[in-house]
Amino acid sequence: MSDTIFEAFRKVNRENFHDIWEKAQNGELEGLTEEEQRLGNIMLDHSDEYFNQFEFADTLAEHEYNPDTEVNPFLHVTLHAIAEKQIQDRNPIEAFQFYNAMLRRKCSRHEAIHLLSVVLVKFIFETLKGKKPFPLENYCRVLREYKSRKPEKINRLLENIQFDEKQELNEKRKMNPRIE
Repeated sequence: MSDTIFEAFRKVNRENFHDIWEKAQNGELEGLTEEEQRLGNIMLDHSDEYFNQFEFADTLAEHEYNPDTEVNPFLHVTLHAIAEKQIQDRNPIEAFQFYNAMLRRKCSRHEAIHLLSVVLVKFIFETLKGKKPFPLENYCRVLREYKSRKPEKINRLLENIQFDEKQELNEKRKMNPRIE
């Protein structure tokens, strides 16, 4: 995608976020789609962290966030919305089960959604980087495996996850030496 097209898309997207933000602040979410309402509520929940970014999203549309030094609040809210939608729809069911397992492990609702988002973003990043279809089976497998893990260890486990099929098989063999 050319830079000009990407910049135009980012500008429209940020303007849309700003419109949702204004409506959410004014309590006018009823006229929005379900997804826009979800985004508006998530933005309100994150207003302590990202108030200025939401407030000036339309005028700062050209700002590109550096992933090494900044959190992109719009990406953050979008991932949050995807995770919430997976939980709500129980699709995949493993997302719902993972979320509930994290709640049982004393995570807050917000923390459990963030953990699900952390797993999700790892798969999205690898999908985009490799220009491959989203590996739903692998995503579900990781959610099944990680739901029994301590929340504080999940980030470290994700650092070592492998996406190559041979490496995945080796990872499975490490966990269960009886796998052929």
